[in-house]
Amino acid sequence: MADSIHELKHNARILHRNITTGKQTSLDFIKKNPDLKNLSDLDIIETVKRKHCLSQIAKALGFKGWSHLSQIIQMEAAPVPTSERSELDYGKLLCPSRCMAYTNFWTVFYPEAKVHRDQTNGYLLTYGTQFLVTEQDFIKTLGLDPKDSDWDLIERDWANPKNIEARERLYKKLITHNLKDQTWL
Repeated sequence: MADSIHELKHNARILHRNITTGKQTSLDFIKKNPDLKNLSDLDIIETVKRKHCLSQIAKALGFKGWSHLSQIIQMEAAPVPTSERSELDYGKLLCPSRCMAYTNFWTVFYPEAKVHRDQTNGYLLTYGTQFLVTEQDFIKTLGLDPKDSDWDLIERDWANPKNIEARERLYKKLITHNLKDQTWL
């Protein structure tokens, strides 16, 4: 997943440069960081560090921070799902607010989600420590192509993909889609 991490670090460099040159949309974006929200624009320009930019980009993508994003996106192998509730927090990247209008099947148990996915030919996604099974329209609204061959390679199972590289490509496409129209970059 080096490509996505590299791209995100590049975006953090751009954001950092924009902040230090006083670009207002970038300053407004970084002010969402709890450590910086009470500072004046001038104070932010003088004190902001790249780590703040990385953290805020990760939060905008639905993660708790940069280390959380890195942990999830760079997983070499998916954890073996069990019948127990997941303790791994996958973040909220796969279920942004624009997708909340859809009716999905939600569960905290992976095996239950997998059975439902098999029965409906849906897409098994992750959200925090939960699993959801959804349909093609949700995937389109998410910003991905439901007919992308990478879905077949992961067997439409984000939590336990048969092909990690295919999931990495889907992550990259989704991150690129989510950041493409950001005015703070």
